[in-house]
Amino acid sequence: MTAISPHPDFPARSLPVDENGICDWLADATPGATLIYYRGHLGHDRMPSTKVLPEVLRRQVVDVATRIQQAAEAERVFLLQRRNGDDDFSYLAIKAAGHPRSSITRGGRR
Repeated sequence: MTAISPHPDFPARSLPVDENGICDWLADATPGATLIYYRGHLGHDRMPSTKVLPEVLRRQVVDVATRIQQAAEAERVFLLQRRNGDDDFSYLAIKAAGHPRSSITRGGRR
């Protein structure tokens, strides 16, 4: 699997992949593969007080964002944003090459 990408015209505030899809992509993607995991304004849209998303979808967005952040902290992906317009961004994860940091033990040996 090299990339999961929705149709170029998918609407703002879209969640093109769920948490399970991210896990599958992380397991199967080759280094350099790109995943668009959200379109909208992630920092704003995931807050309960904004009420821009139905609660079920908002929780899914939070789960996806958390899973992607964990992968980035483990050095499994690089995170980027593409601006599409005002308050409209595509959020991308690019699969990193090499081994994730979490597989390295103390002293730098596996």
